[in-house]
Amino acid sequence: MRTKIFTAIVCFALLACACVGLWPRVKLENSNNKVSILVDYREAAILAKNSGLEVEEALKILIRNGVTGLMVSELTGDNIEHGLGQAEFKTVKDPARNTEGTAISIMPESPNKDLLNEWLRIRFAISDDKAGPIMLQMPFNMLKTTGIIPDIDGLELAKKLGLKIYYRPAPSPGHLSDRSSVMLRKVNELYKISVFTPSGEFVSGYPDVSKMSQAAHDLNLPLAVVEFSRQVGEPQLNALASPLLIPLHSVTNEEMTARKISRAALRDRLVRAAVERSVRLLLLRTAPANTSNFLFSDFEREVKLLANDLQDHGFELSWPEPVFASAQQKLTKKFFPAFALALMLTIALYCYLYRMGMKHNNKVIISFDIAALVLAVIIFNFDSAARLVGALAAPLIATEAALMSMDEKENKKILKAFIFALIGGLSLASFFSVTDYMLRLKTFSGVKLTLVLPPVLVLLHDLKRRIHPESLIEFLSRPPLWGELVLIGTLLVGIGIIIFRSGNVNFIPGFEAKIRVALEKLLIARPRTREVFIGYPSILLLNFLVSKKYFVHYREIFRVGVALGFSSVINSFCHFHTPMALILLREFNGLWTGLLVGLVAVAFVKFILIPFLKIIKPLIS
Repeated sequence: MRTKIFTAIVCFALLACACVGLWPRVKLENSNNKVSILVDYREAAILAKNSGLEVEEALKILIRNGVTGLMVSELTGDNIEHGLGQAEFKTVKDPARNTEGTAISIMPESPNKDLLNEWLRIRFAISDDKAGPIMLQMPFNMLKTTGIIPDIDGLELAKKLGLKIYYRPAPSPGHLSDRSSVMLRKVNELYKISVFTPSGEFVSGYPDVSKMSQAAHDLNLPLAVVEFSRQVGEPQLNALASPLLIPLHSVTNEEMTARKISRAALRDRLVRAAVERSVRLLLLRTAPANTSNFLFSDFEREVKLLANDLQDHGFELSWPEPVFASAQQKLTKKFFPAFALALMLTIALYCYLYRMGMKHNNKVIISFDIAALVLAVIIFNFDSAARLVGALAAPLIATEAALMSMDEKENKKILKAFIFALIGGLSLASFFSVTDYMLRLKTFSGVKLTLVLPPVLVLLHDLKRRIHPESLIEFLSRPPLWGELVLIGTLLVGIGIIIFRSGNVNFIPGFEAKIRVALEKLLIARPRTREVFIGYPSILLLNFLVSKKYFVHYREIFRVGVALGFSSVINSFCHFHTPMALILLREFNGLWTGLLVGLVAVAFVKFILIPFLKIIKPLIS
């Protein structure tokens, strides 16, 4: 009785400490419900023209269906070569010097000729005030990926229609690296930009991206952080522009074509980005290359469907603001969450060492308590120590939860293990629910380790405690059975796939993607695959096999499966950009759906597999 009371007090204390760090996060998540749908101006213009509509008319239709922002890019030499914009170029050769230059001018018929001429000279740091062409001492091929002039047609239409502008400044030539930020300021003077992201393979000016970030702070202009971007220099720019950051999700035409992403799947991805990862800017692209069977009416319907899906999830179709832009909204470290994390680490470590044979007495308990307090002080003051403690705590918590769920001496062991994992996950989330982690400027260090270490620790425990019928020495000293070789190979391949796929959306089979979508629609918060189809079913299958004394030498695969399941539970709490309410609902859904799948699996084994295998009895031992 005293043990139960003490355990309840410890659990309550851990939850109270965790809530200190979680409460400010939850308040911000509840207030951060504005989402904006954006479209690319040039894509919309081409689609409208192909459908016999004026661009302005087409954009008005999209606005009525939910679009609130327009992506407008700075035009590059390649864009101008393909007829976009109001500039033209001519190659100029100098036979005497054997060099080639480029003359760039604004078209005489341009309605914005004077402004564009001024911008053209600012863009390339030309000091004269003439209205004629400018001469650049570089061949046109060097200007193909360089910004030339802003796409003023898109800027004008966005301003006229009241659309928010998502501006994409293009790179500058190396010797003019500051020109991108200068033009960003100039464009913002006449056309109020709402958010921007540099375009190109490199952030202009890289490795010195300070001029672009300084412009963001001077103009109080948010930077759109594109999910899964591989742009060189982007992490440095994000860090310097923080906290003026708004996450954006987009799927490129190349990705849609290469991966054969359907339009319905594209909408699902955008909605999932908003619901699961707190992305607040959604760029909906038209069909790749505006295929002949894709009309503006199709795009209009897609915008409306996307808007309805977002509203059904409780979002407001409005322009979002940077979540942590004010000092009041910035989340900082607090001591009580640090203590909760340190205490969870020491508890998990103590439990594992006790299971491995460490003596249990008051002196040991007091030593661990003191260690927790000292550790809390350390991780509160030193970020590097905090990252290390988090990386160790996550797999140890998952390991203890797994072993607790398989402990034959425990009553209600699955529920106790689930609660332990939840408290451990909340402790981790509480301490790391600070601005830098929630903005993805820093990443949690223990995700891969949490997938690898718990199965290893469970195996070592089972060999040491003779839960597996042999010790490690006995196992290594005899020839392996063929079934064990197959089992070990399967485990290694499975764990490798899980590690490779963790955090990687590009390697999910089509059938699994369909299952995920179906579960999301049915349950709102989709439970994670490893919990539903591996972790919880493995517990029930293991209980059944132990009670019937089946497959003594091969039960370890189910014990490893349990460890992988609880690893997934803990990792869910390490996705700090996912709303806390969604994480808790996901874990609850994972528990009951996983147990349901487990019951089906046990029924299959009991009534179909075992009767069949009894025909070949040597396999059942």
